[in-house]
Parts: sequence; C-alpha cells; structure tokens
Amino acid sequence: MGLSPRLKLAINYFLGPLLFIVIAYSIYRQVLSQPDLRETWAVIKHRLLNGGLPWLLAAILFMLLNWGIEAIKWRKLVAVALPISFGRAFRSVLSGVSFTMLTPNRMGEFLGRVFYLPDGSRVRTAFLTMLGSLSQLSVTLFAGMLGIVYLYAVREKAGFVAPGEAISILLTAAIGGLSITLLLLFNIGWLIRVLERVPQLTRYLSYLHLLGTISKRILLQLLGLSGLRYLVFWMQYLFIFQAIDLPIGIGDVLAGTAVLFLVLAVIPSIALAELGIRGKVSLFIFGLFTTNTLGILVVSAIIWVINIVVPAALGSLLIIKVKLFANGNKQSATASPAVGQRK
Repeated sequence: MGLSPRLKLAINYFLGPLLFIVIAYSIYRQVLSQPDLRETWAVIKHRLLNGGLPWLLAAILFMLLNWGIEAIKWRKLVAVALPISFGRAFRSVLSGVSFTMLTPNRMGEFLGRVFYLPDGSRVRTAFLTMLGSLSQLSVTLFAGMLGIVYLYAVREKAGFVAPGEAISILLTAAIGGLSITLLLLFNIGWLIRVLERVPQLTRYLSYLHLLGTISKRILLQLLGLSGLRYLVFWMQYLFIFQAIDLPIGIGDVLAGTAVLFLVLAVIPSIALAELGIRGKVSLFIFGLFTTNTLGILVVSAIIWVINIVVPAALGSLLIIKVKLFANGNKQSATASPAVGQRK
C-alpha cells in the first residue's frame, strides 16, 4: 500500500527542515564538547596569521576536489540505471554526507544520495553505493598495508615498542581484507548467485542484478578515482601539517595517515563521535614522530571540520529543498532540473 498524498506532502516539506535542525544541532554540540577549545583556537589563529592561511585554503579547495571526485564516481555508477548531471551528483553526495553524521560507520550515506533520484529508481540505485564503497575501501586497505610496513621499518627509530607480532597480525588482516574486497568487487556476479539461494532476498534480486551489469572497465575506473581521491586526502594532511608548522617528515605523514584511515575504516563509530576517535588514534600514530600532542589534535580537528562538518552542513541545507516523493506522475526528485539534464 502506497503512502497517501498528504503524508507524502508532509514528508516532502517538513522532514527536510527537521533533518537539518537535528544535524545542525548535533554538529553544534559536538564542536562545543571538544576539550581545550579556546587553546586550540588560539594556536590555529596564531599560525594562520603567520603563514598558515594559504595552506589552510589549499586544504579547503581540496575538500571540493575530494567530493567532486566522489560525485564523478557516483555519477558513473548511477549511469547504469539513469543519467544524471554532475551538479545533481555533487548535491546528492553532499546530502549523503549529512546523513552519515547520525549513522554507524556512515551507513546512512545512501539515504541522502538517493533522495536526489526519482521515486522508482531509489531502491535499485541504493545498492550501487556498495560498489563505490568497496572500491574506496580497497584503496584504503592497500595504502594502509604500505603504511604498516613503513611503521614497522621505522618503529625502533621512532621508539615504537609494540611487538612485531601485533604489527604482523594487523598487516595480515589488511591483506585478507583487501583480498576479500577485490574478490567481491570484481566477482559481484558470484555473490549474486549465492544470494539468489536465500529465499528472504527474492524481492531484492532485480536490484542485485543491477550490480552485475557494471563492467570491469567501470570498476577499474572506480578504483582509479578512489586512488585519486585518496591522494587528495594525503595532500590535505600535508597541507594542514604545514599550516600549523608541525615538524613531521612527508614520509611519516603519508604512512601515519594511511594507517589512520585504515583504523578509522574498521572501528565502529558514527561521524559525530569520529573526532574523538580520530584524535586518539592520531595521537598514537603521529605521536611516534612528534611530542606535540596539541598540534596533532589540531590537525585532526581541522581535517574533521573541513572534510566532514562543512560538507555535512552544506548537505543538510540541500536536504531542505529535496522532495522525497514525486508529485503525481512527475519523476523529479527535487526542485532542481530534471534528472538526466546536463549542465
């Protein structure tokens, strides 16, 4: 039984603003709850006024590049079901970020993204987010492996006292995880055949079959774009370390960031609580190379604000204009130009 027109109208015009209020308030409380807020701001302001501002602006510009690349990935995936413009894909991605603020391990991302698609295509395209996530996770695991090897090689020099067995276990887990993600990514047809044997999934088979239509060429392109997006993350960290003048070598930053992303990818969390987790893990990893604890926390906070808070805030504003259900026979999901219209 479908939803009544009145209920659809209420959801269209009231749920968006309500979500914005909830998400904005959550962001506000999370920022205010951070310890040493005044001291952190004083350090940031001092460095920014003494040569750090250009580096910070570069990191912010790379945030746009980061989500722009993700929008290209999403557009390529959705193209197997229907064409959308880059602008719509970009707004869709930002809306997805806003939903990740309140869901474990950013699992609600697909909800925000599909709001920008027509009613009839939302469920089937939601499954496509899995391929995009697998491609990004594959790159994260691969880079994390390299970071682990680097840290293992320099652990005595850096004063790292953890036993080599622990590092070996982490490295083995990363290799195993990478093998599984690549197997799933390039053998999605095999997974579909397995799921076809599960009676409870019968109603979703048509959506799962859509995943099998993605060519290996597109999958390789997704991996390439994921790798490019990872390079953007790396550059942002290098920019922010330079912005606050934290004396850590480039190799140490790249390896430490790779291991940090690996840990964040496997630790259950929600984005609102991620800053605390990110700070603790950053202290452990980058603490191998510097004793400037506050500087490490400042880097974590700035990156979190640039890559998570700002896009989530923009996404929550975009949600206000989204119509979750089309009116009548119209296929438009928002007040924006029709799906498929290219700018």
